[in-house]
Amino acid sequence: MSIVVERVNEGGAGSFHARELPTTPVPHLWWFRPEHVAVVLGSTQDESVLDREQCARRHIEVVKRRSGGGAVLVGPDRTMWLDVLLPRGHVLWDDDIGRATWWLGDTWAESLTDLGIDELQVHHGGLESSAISRLVCFAGRGPGEVFRGRAKVVGISQRRTRDWARFQCALSLRWDAETLAACLVDPSIDDDAVRGMGSDVDLDPSAIDEVVTSRLTNRLTSRLGS
Repeated sequence: MSIVVERVNEGGAGSFHARELPTTPVPHLWWFRPEHVAVVLGSTQDESVLDREQCARRHIEVVKRRSGGGAVLVGPDRTMWLDVLLPRGHVLWDDDIGRATWWLGDTWAESLTDLGIDELQVHHGGLESSAISRLVCFAGRGPGEVFRGRAKVVGISQRRTRDWARFQCALSLRWDAETLAACLVDPSIDDDAVRGMGSDVDLDPSAIDEVVTSRLTNRLTSRLGS
C-alpha cells in the first residue's frame, strides 16, 4: 500500500483546515507549520469565548476547525501540526471512535521515545473532562493522546466522513500559558489555570518530522496495515 506525505510550510491555519479531503484512497500525512500564531477553536465553540481585541493586538489569527474540542494556540515555534488521513477499509480503521486513535498515539509515543523523551503515557481510556476542558483543548484527556505526567505532549482530535478519518495531531513544542489565557474572556482562565497543561519539547522539529514520518509510514504500510 502506498502513502502520500505532504509538507505545507506556508499559509495560515485557516487555509490548512479548509483543505479538501484526498480523492486517492490511500493514507495521507499532512505536515503543516503555520506562518502565524493562531487560536484554533473547536467546531462547537463560539467566537464569543475569545477576547478579539487581545487577539488583534497580539496579531493572532482566529480559526475554527471542523473537529471537536476546545481552543488550541498554534504557531511556528509553539506547535508541530500533523494531520493523518486514513481511508475507510484500511486495517487500522476502527468504527469505535474511542479506540480509533490508540494506534496513532502509540506511534507518536514510540517516536518521541526514540528521540529521548521518556516517561510518556498514551491515554487508552475514554474522554476525561476537567472544569475547563470544554474551553481549553489541552485541559482534558482524549483517547490516544500522549502525556508526560500532567502535561499533554500530543493532542489528537478527529473528524469523520463516510470515507475518511482525519486525525489532527498537535505536538506542544512550547506551551504559552500567558498568551492563551489572554485570548480567552473567561476571567477564571488565567496563567495559573492553564500553566503546565502542555509540554515544552526541546527537540529539532526536522528530527521529529523524520522519525514520526518514518514510524507512521512503517505502521501504515506494513503487512498489518496493508
